[in-house]
Amino acid sequence: MRLRRAPIAAEPVPRVGADNAPASSPMPEDAADPATRTPPPLGALFVVWLRIGALSIGGGASTLYMMRRELVQRHRWLTGEEYNEAFALSKLVPGINITAQTILMGRMIAGGWGAVVCLAGLLAPAVLLTSLFAATITAVQGNHIANAMLGGVVPAAGGLTFAIVAQMGGGQIGTGWARVRSLGLMLVFALAVLLGHLPVPVVLIFAGILGACFPQLLGVVPTKPQTSGAVPTAEGEGTP
Repeated sequence: MRLRRAPIAAEPVPRVGADNAPASSPMPEDAADPATRTPPPLGALFVVWLRIGALSIGGGASTLYMMRRELVQRHRWLTGEEYNEAFALSKLVPGINITAQTILMGRMIAGGWGAVVCLAGLLAPAVLLTSLFAATITAVQGNHIANAMLGGVVPAAGGLTFAIVAQMGGGQIGTGWARVRSLGLMLVFALAVLLGHLPVPVVLIFAGILGACFPQLLGVVPTKPQTSGAVPTAEGEGTP
């Protein structure tokens, strides 16, 4: 009598995402290498920004959250530090900060045409929906359902603001005492705006000067570039 061998169960294959990491792992924010990455096609860049403009309902908070999720975490066209730099620089220019940040990040990703494509993708849904709302505004004025929907957007926007702070602050404000100092300065600047009624540009300029003059206060340690042609040794020294 011949014995039938039991089939060997195949090992489960882990699902992977776009970054070849297990699907359950968090999205990385530092995997994009500025020295080796290539600009994405303008068509793909436009589709991503079109999605950001169409789905970021609620204003700046939701737009910022989706921008970081798409550009840094999902597609890795920018690093977390580059995104934070673009965010900070956009606050120093007059006008709409989201528009300035879009142009700056588009330029960083794909040059001049990248800035044009990103801005067009971001504004296209807003222009279309604003035109439709303007045509039907009289039909929804005084509607209790519309008023209830708007009342729910306000706390959601506040929650998204806190989510953005946690998203941008994670890994960017140091550890240990550096984290404590950074959080303390955040609280001081927030109180200066809320209780001291100081203009936001004044607070931002003062914060920039403080960081430039006293980087150690924020836990920023300047890195020395390695000499070209040097070979690192086990002791950390370079030999020509």
